[in-house]
Amino acid sequence: MSLRFSQTFFALMVLSFFSAFVLPQRLTDLGRTQFATLLIPISRPTYIIASAIRAHFVHEPSEDTRPAQAIEQENLMLKQQNLTMAAEIDRLAQRAGERARLGGIESLCGRFEVAGTDSDNHEGLTITGSGLSAVHVDQPVLSSANVVDLIGRIDRVGSLAAHVTLVTDAGFTVTGHFFSVSAGGAAENTNLMAIVRGQGNGNMVISTLPFEIVKRNVRVGDWIVLADDRWPQLHGVRIGRVASIRRLPSQSLFAEIGLAPETSLIHLSDVWVMTRQQ
Repeated sequence: MSLRFSQTFFALMVLSFFSAFVLPQRLTDLGRTQFATLLIPISRPTYIIASAIRAHFVHEPSEDTRPAQAIEQENLMLKQQNLTMAAEIDRLAQRAGERARLGGIESLCGRFEVAGTDSDNHEGLTITGSGLSAVHVDQPVLSSANVVDLIGRIDRVGSLAAHVTLVTDAGFTVTGHFFSVSAGGAAENTNLMAIVRGQGNGNMVISTLPFEIVKRNVRVGDWIVLADDRWPQLHGVRIGRVASIRRLPSQSLFAEIGLAPETSLIHLSDVWVMTRQQ
């Protein structure tokens, strides 16, 4: 039996050699096809068994059988996430540009801790620190974050503390112009000056500009930045972001532009006071 098997194996090897290197390909292809046909009774059950095993242990991605509405909703969510990421990239680029443009301001300022907030209808902070001797009335007060914002001014100074009136306090006024950031870059509209007035409840308002001019030049999300002769060193510092635009209820030819600071000003832990001049 062993001799017969060896002879058969040797014959198959010789046949393989001739098929691969001697016989024309068209003949070997034909022979391969005929041989494969002879093996169908064995190969077909083996293929079926192997396919069943693979289907049991290897899960192919199935066709999405969810309703079209669910798929459309998921696509809309993904688009919204892409838009949010693009807006965040624009915001970070804006911050980087502002930081470079206004990066020397901190050298003119002293840092002070917030010791308390106003408990009446006014919006203000009480600050304290070792450098109070350099603090005076009407000095501007800025946020100490990575991006500098105007948050108010000093209105009272004592031996142990000073008081800050916030830009959101009713009656606080400051002048500025608009600053916008879009896919095309950043742009300052220095020709459209505005008077920003504190409105209370953490908000500000602009109500002195014609509605049609605002409609053509201002968009929700734009910034109003400082352009006030009292503090020329701070021109370009942010005041607040445009949160809403509508017609002024009492005078429809004018716009009412609602503004909001980037963060809640009454929850700051420390601030900068510009105690030195350039």
